[in-house]
Amino acid sequence: MGVFVRRDNINLITNHRRSMGQRQAKQHMQAGVKLYHQRHYAQAINKWRQSLNRLNNAEDRFITLGYLAQALCDQGEYEGMLSYALSQMQLATDQNDSAMKCEAFLNLAKAYERLADFTKALQYGKASLEHPSMDPRTPGYAHLTIALAHLGMSQFQQCLESFESAMNVANETSDRLLELQICVGLGSLFTLLRDITKALIFLRNALAIVQSVTVDDVHAKYRCLILYHLSVALRMKGSLVDAKEACDEASQLAVEMGNRAIHARCMCSLADIYRELGESEAKETITKSWARYEDAYRVMRGANDKMGEVLVLSSMAKSASESRSHYTGQCECQAIQLNKKCIEIANQIGCKHVVLKCHLRLAELYSQLNDDDSEEMARRAASRLTQEMQLFCNFCGQRYGLKDESLQALRCSHIFHEKCLHTYLLQRTDQNCPKCRCRAVLSDNISIRSSIASTADVQSPSTSFAPPGGVATPLVSVAAELGDITPQATLTRRPPQQDKILRGAEKDIDRVDRSLARLKSQTTANSCAAVPVPSPEVPSTTTSGASEPIASTSSAAPILSNQTNHKPPPPPRKPCCSQAALPPSSIVALPPAMPLAEDGPLVITHTPTVTDV
Repeated sequence: MGVFVRRDNINLITNHRRSMGQRQAKQHMQAGVKLYHQRHYAQAINKWRQSLNRLNNAEDRFITLGYLAQALCDQGEYEGMLSYALSQMQLATDQNDSAMKCEAFLNLAKAYERLADFTKALQYGKASLEHPSMDPRTPGYAHLTIALAHLGMSQFQQCLESFESAMNVANETSDRLLELQICVGLGSLFTLLRDITKALIFLRNALAIVQSVTVDDVHAKYRCLILYHLSVALRMKGSLVDAKEACDEASQLAVEMGNRAIHARCMCSLADIYRELGESEAKETITKSWARYEDAYRVMRGANDKMGEVLVLSSMAKSASESRSHYTGQCECQAIQLNKKCIEIANQIGCKHVVLKCHLRLAELYSQLNDDDSEEMARRAASRLTQEMQLFCNFCGQRYGLKDESLQALRCSHIFHEKCLHTYLLQRTDQNCPKCRCRAVLSDNISIRSSIASTADVQSPSTSFAPPGGVATPLVSVAAELGDITPQATLTRRPPQQDKILRGAEKDIDRVDRSLARLKSQTTANSCAAVPVPSPEVPSTTTSGASEPIASTSSAAPILSNQTNHKPPPPPRKPCCSQAALPPSSIVALPPAMPLAEDGPLVITHTPTVTDV
C-alpha cells in the first residue's frame, strides 16, 4: 500500500514540475514579445528559442515558430526564416490542422518570395488560399505575397489582379497595414512601368498611413521601406535632392533596425543618385559611388538576396555603360560583362524586366563597337521580352515603360496609355478591351488613374465612394482614428509632421489635375483614337529610323525600333582590350557576416497568426 502511495506522490510531483515548466516556457515566449517591442531583438530571439525547446502545446509552438520566422525575415536572414516556416508546416501536418496549414503555407510563400524563388512562392501562396483561416486578414496577405511574386517575375497583369484581390480583403477587414503594403507594392509596380506620378501617389498614401502609427518598431519598419521606394521614384522623376533626403533617412532607419536588405538597397540607391548628380554637385567621386555598389552587392550575396543582387548589378551595369571613360579607359568591355552577369542572375529568378533593360544597354554598346550581329541579337531579345511582358499600348502601338507617361488599366488588368484609353472609351459604344475582348471597365478598387488623387480625397479619409479606377478604401490622414487597424495592435493618433516629402504630394496632385483638364479639352480634336477592330501589324521602319504607330488586338507587340536610344551614341570604335573576366574585387567577393546591433529594431508581428510582409 505504501509503495502505491509513493508512486502517486512521484507522479503528482512530476506533473507539477511539467506544468511549472510549461508556464515558465510561456512566460519566456511573452517576455520575448515584450523585449522585441523594446528593441532588444537578440534577447527576444533567444527567449523564443529557449521557450521553443520546452513548450509541449502544439499551438504555442506554432506561434513561437511564427515569431522566429518573422524576426529572421526582418533581419534579412531569409534562409533561417524558411527553416522555421518549414518547421511550422511539419507541425501543422502532424496536427492535421487546416488553419495552421494556411498560416504555414503563407510563411513559406513569403520566405520563398524573399529568396526570389517566385515559382514556389506562387505555389505556396495559392495553397494558403485553399485552406480555411481563422483570421479573415490572412487571405489578403496571401494575395499580397502572390502579387509580389508576380511583380518579381515581371508578370504585371497577374500582379495587378492579385493586388486587386488583396485590396478587397483590406477593404472588408479595415486592415490599414495591409493597405499600406499594397500601396508600397503598387508604387514599386508603377515605378517599374515609369508612371512616376502614380507611383508617388501610392507611396505618399502609404507614408500618410504610417504617419498615424505610433508603435515605434512598426512605424520605423514601414517608414524605412516607404522612404527607400520614394527615393527610387523621386530619382527617376529628377528630384535628386529630395531623393537623397529620403534615401538618407531610410538608410539611417535601416541601420538602427539592423535590416541588412534595406540598408544595402539604400546604398545602391544613393550611389545612383550621386551618379546622376555628378561629381561637382554630389561632392563625391565616381570611385566612391562605385564602392557603394560593391558594398551593397557583398551584403546581398551574404544574405542570398538574389533580387537584391540583380538590382545592384543592374545599377552597376548602367553606371559602367554611362561612365566607360572613367572605369575602363574608353572601353565597353566591363559594361558588357556586367550586363551579361546581370542577365545571367535575372534569368535564374525569372526577372524579365531587368533582362530587357540589360539587352537594350547591350544593343547600344554593340552599336558603338560596330558589332552588327551582336547588336541584332540583343535587339531581337529585347523585342521578344517586350512581347512576352506586353509592354505596349494596343491603341498607338508604342511601348511604354521607356519614359515617364501616364498609364491606365482596365478591370481585366490590361494596361494602356491613359490618353489613348480615354479617347477610345469616349468614342466607342461597344467598349471592349482590345487584348482580351472583355468589357472595358476601369478598375474600381485599385487607384491607377491620376484623376482620383485629388486634394479632396486626401483631406477626406472617411469617404467610402471612389470613382471608377479610384481607391475604394479611404485615405488615412495623419489625424485619422486608427482603432480598427487590427484588433490585436494598439495604435494611437500621431500629431501631423510637416514632412517635406509629404508636402510635395499636393504639387504633384495639382499638376495632374491641370494636365487632365487639358486632356478633356483636347479629346474631341485628338487624332490618337483607337480603331474599332485594329489588325496586328509590325511597325515599318522608315529611312529616318522612326516607327509607324499601330493598333493591335492581339498580344503581339511591335518590334522595338532604333528610337529607344534617347542620347546620340559616340562615334563607333573598337574595344581597346579583350573581354577578360571581371576583377574579383568588383562583384564576386563573398562578404563576411554583417554585424547586427542588438538594439536594432526588428518588428515582430502584432498578431500570432498573421505576420507582416
